[in-house]
Amino acid sequence: MSDILIYGASGYTGRLCADEFVKSGLRPVLGGRQEMVRTLAARLDLEAAVFDLNDSREIERQLKGVRLLLNLSGQFLTTQKPLIEACLDSGTHYIDIAGEVADTSNAFAFDEQARRANIMIMPGAGFNVAPSDIVAGLAKKRLPDANELVIALATDGGVSRGTLRGMLSHIEHPGHRRVGGTLVAAQPAETELDFQVAGRKFRAVYDPWLGDLFTAGVSTGIANIATYSVLPGLAVAMMKGRLLWLRDLILNHLLPVFPEGSSARQLRDGRTYVLAIASNGQTRQRVALMGPEAYRFTVLCLREIARAVMAGKWSPGFQTPALYGPELLDGMEGVRWD
Repeated sequence: MSDILIYGASGYTGRLCADEFVKSGLRPVLGGRQEMVRTLAARLDLEAAVFDLNDSREIERQLKGVRLLLNLSGQFLTTQKPLIEACLDSGTHYIDIAGEVADTSNAFAFDEQARRANIMIMPGAGFNVAPSDIVAGLAKKRLPDANELVIALATDGGVSRGTLRGMLSHIEHPGHRRVGGTLVAAQPAETELDFQVAGRKFRAVYDPWLGDLFTAGVSTGIANIATYSVLPGLAVAMMKGRLLWLRDLILNHLLPVFPEGSSARQLRDGRTYVLAIASNGQTRQRVALMGPEAYRFTVLCLREIARAVMAGKWSPGFQTPALYGPELLDGMEGVRWD
């Protein structure tokens, strides 16, 4: 049995992750609900573990001897709880790539239990949280008395069907803004933000679902946080409650004709842009970076966090990627600090 198990390995991100881990000398077990996991494992000469999440004893049995579980199976509101509970029983560290407020806050509910079990729980270990959490931590370090934080993300590249399905399913629904340390209701695209990273100019809209609204509150302690994303015009219209007929058409009929994820060219040439601005009302501190394509960035973050955990670099309880600081990103392929 390997020290690492990747659950959801047959999905788009899971396959990218498995390929990168093997390329980097890591030998994970590939897990999931579907038999196609065995085909992927055979191609990479890895072990496979096929199991669903309805039987807690079976999950715990599959985790026996596993030091780190990577949950890449979408719908984290469904998959987090049974996997985290099994990790608590088996003494296995838990990491996932959840990127929304509800997912990250739900994982936080297991903080005290994880401390008692002496394991680490870290949601948001992919692009949607990891680099922005680290950048936000740097901005707070440069301005310790900051009471406001703005985070903005932009991407060049494709989008997976799973990501598209998740985003469109609630695209017009209210989300959150952090005000005075509390999450309050906020509307999607209710405000706009112009910003610049690595010489490129962007216009973003308010994104009220980003997990940074929770994780950056934990990692920086800043009471007032706003999050922005650069999104296509059609998506922005849907966020404002328009063209929802098109949203329904995509979800109900057209989704299978969309690409499964980024193309090889997009993975190679795509870029991501991350900005954090901390303010105390008088002074501002800006930290930004340009990184590789979003799915590629996710896989690289998972690789480096897995290496750190295997080397004994972890802390018990709920943690955010800022635990590892900028050193996690320094030297990472395609990352350039702005």
